[in-house]
Amino acid sequence: MYMDRKGGKKFLYFLLLYVRLKQCWEDLRMGLKTRMFLAISLLFGILFAFFMGLTYYFYYVGAIGGIWIIIIPVALAVAIVLLQWALSPLILKWIYKIEWVAGYTPEIDTYIEDVVRKYNIKKPTLGIIRDGNPNAFCFGWTRNKSFLVITEGILRYCDEGEAKAVVGHELGHIAHNDFVVMTIVAAVPLIFYVIFRGALALLRASGRSRGKSSGYAAMAAIVVAAVSFVIYLLSQLVALLISRYREYWADRFSAETTGDPSKLSSALVKIAYGLAVEGGGGKAEKGHRRYENALMIFNANQARALAVNATAGMGFADKERIKKAMAWDLWNPWAFFLELKSTHPLPAKRIVELDRLAEKMGKLPFIKFEERRPESYWDEFIEDVLVSNLWVFSFPLSLLVFLYSDFTKAVGTFFVSLGVFILIYFLTLKYPFSFKKRNVGELLEDVKVSPVRSRPVILKGRIIGRGVPGLFYSEDLKLDDGTGLVLLDYHQIANFIDFLVGVFATEEKIGQEVEVWGWYRRKIIPYVEIYKMKIGGRWKKIYTQKLYYAVAALLALLGVPFFLL
Repeated sequence: MYMDRKGGKKFLYFLLLYVRLKQCWEDLRMGLKTRMFLAISLLFGILFAFFMGLTYYFYYVGAIGGIWIIIIPVALAVAIVLLQWALSPLILKWIYKIEWVAGYTPEIDTYIEDVVRKYNIKKPTLGIIRDGNPNAFCFGWTRNKSFLVITEGILRYCDEGEAKAVVGHELGHIAHNDFVVMTIVAAVPLIFYVIFRGALALLRASGRSRGKSSGYAAMAAIVVAAVSFVIYLLSQLVALLISRYREYWADRFSAETTGDPSKLSSALVKIAYGLAVEGGGGKAEKGHRRYENALMIFNANQARALAVNATAGMGFADKERIKKAMAWDLWNPWAFFLELKSTHPLPAKRIVELDRLAEKMGKLPFIKFEERRPESYWDEFIEDVLVSNLWVFSFPLSLLVFLYSDFTKAVGTFFVSLGVFILIYFLTLKYPFSFKKRNVGELLEDVKVSPVRSRPVILKGRIIGRGVPGLFYSEDLKLDDGTGLVLLDYHQIANFIDFLVGVFATEEKIGQEVEVWGWYRRKIIPYVEIYKMKIGGRWKKIYTQKLYYAVAALLALLGVPFFLL
């Protein structure tokens, strides 16, 4: 019986861990760097969990004891972090389709040479991902052994100054040795979590002993467990804060080395908000034909014309539309809470900081955001939180029925209310069905949309790349509708179906014209969850939402028989 209870607790613990990791994956799936980091962390987390389980097994059978139950896991945690630092670059080179090149364009290459010479670092190995989704990242072991990768989308949608600014940001991470710094920072929360788990094990061991000394040991274990757990939670937030500060620092590095903070601001508008039109990088291409074959740089003169009222000739939206896109980051309460658990600052805050730096450098800021907040937006936030968590009220409601009626009606009340509350959330916020034709530029002006408050939309455009460019199993897509770019979140009933779609079916969609029906939401990055998509004259449907509706309705119906008993 003792082992059964232990097994049940472990099963419940790992079930909750799986649910939490799945939730984190869904929350963070929009960011290339974040998803890349999460995938590697999950891999090494599994390895760490195995060795931790082995350690606790030896502890319970008496092979190790005392303070060693803390010392050994801490040593394992440090070893796993070091192993992750050592192997991560190799794993990234394996799972991403990166083509290693000698250079990008003469101007960017000259800039890279100047920076590495000035800061006394070795030139990073340069790579390009053949994907139209504009993004960039760097990885490596140290500032003298690193890799810098951009996508074709950077050269397609950004002009040469913007592309150089993006490269400068990544060079900032390399020059600041962020690979080593963030490895050390990430180790701190893990170490305190291990100490917390070890203290709990000591507490259980002291409970099996008798005598005055065991009581003191139990009290000490409780104090250590409580303090280490609090520090673990705080250190997680601090680690994320440090990561955001280093993003600001890399932005400053780019601004100072290029001498033009506004170029990085305009690049952020295109990459983070998707306010870009194809051909923004066309000017850089015309003067450097020798790079055309090697990098397959997009030729704007041969492209389809994108006549868009809200876009300027240089490939980005007008300033008023940009301000409206920034308003969500600066006004919506969801933005504040989402940033707390993000490795990157909100794009609007980065642009504001770059504008301040531009003024200090005696240059004109990219954009002056001085709009007044028209309303608080807290009423929508409170409504979002309450409606999305209505299901919680099923517990007190069924308890009241149990106290004033009987158990069977309480069970029926629980299931019926649970199903009804979930259906209310789906119908009003998560999956409403009043679809309307919109464009990306218009969607970005919606300040009230949130991670749970959707806008049912119909978009038409062309698929330009994967959601995570270069990742061979990325099932999500990037859409260009002529007014901007938006992520299309492809999410079938099971994750393994998404994986198979990413491996075998996503590549063939790139470059095709599509009509997408879905739900527009916004986290750190705007995105549309696909309901159905017309491609090549055929509709491809997602059944996840229908499954959710069916489960909610089934829960409600499941409770009806209990009222008939």
